[in-house]
Amino acid sequence: MTSLKLALLYGAHLFWPFALVCLWAIFRKRGALRITALAALILSLPFAWARFIEPRLLTVHEATIILPGASATSPSVRLAVFGDTHIGMFPHAMPVDRIVKRINAENPDAVFLAGDLTYHPETDDIPDDFAALGNLEAPLFAVLGNHDVGFPGDNLTDPLMGALQRAGAQVVHNRSIELELNGQPLIVAGASDLWERRQDFSFQANLPDGIPVILLTHNPDTALSVPDSFHYDLMLAGHTHGGQVRIPGLYKRFIPVRGPFDRELHHFQSAAGGRLVYVTTGTGMVGVPMRFLMPPRIDILTVHLPE
Repeated sequence: MTSLKLALLYGAHLFWPFALVCLWAIFRKRGALRITALAALILSLPFAWARFIEPRLLTVHEATIILPGASATSPSVRLAVFGDTHIGMFPHAMPVDRIVKRINAENPDAVFLAGDLTYHPETDDIPDDFAALGNLEAPLFAVLGNHDVGFPGDNLTDPLMGALQRAGAQVVHNRSIELELNGQPLIVAGASDLWERRQDFSFQANLPDGIPVILLTHNPDTALSVPDSFHYDLMLAGHTHGGQVRIPGLYKRFIPVRGPFDRELHHFQSAAGGRLVYVTTGTGMVGVPMRFLMPPRIDILTVHLPE
């Protein structure tokens, strides 16, 4: 399977001689051959865009979220959310230093990294691949994703935890941190990867009442298994890539979740009542070395807090 992915990665460069042949036929030939060459070139352009152009277009999506009990005039915090960088097999994945520079330009109060940092990387490359996270100007909170902990692939927990520690990140697996952002009290909690089957929400017993809780995890299907007794105000997740190759009518078949989650904000109804789940669409790629109608993205959230 890996060899097939690499064949697609490098074989895609055949597009360039193919395009030259088509252009030669378009300008030098006539009749049916000319029309065929023009049609072939046009049909190949979406493939070329998805392989060579869109994965390198880093975008920013801004959204406003009003938590239950808050209003549009309530105090707010500005959060940067990204994930699914998938550094490794595909060398044209969005590099971390570009992501960091773009986040710093947005001046958030905190940064949330929703897991799946890697995709079959060379283990020795991990320190350099993620060193730029140390240049973030806002505090960084992180969790690992299924590709980081061996579902599938190698278990890279130890080298990734080392890289995150060196970058000053706070990894919030199955624990919480009480802090203040933009003058507002907040609790950042986290859940380890769902597929790893080590999620433990027992830390909820120590959470103080009356402070908004942001829950960070990788897989948004975690919302289906959070205990009803665990209150959180907003879950942040990734994993879905928004379909990655977002062909209308087809992409939802390939989103790897059981729940209703796709991208951006979901109002999820559970036995405990309404829940808010925000899904970032990622900056990297798995499966195929392409993104189509779903470019790499950082989400900047203005979150209004209950007073």
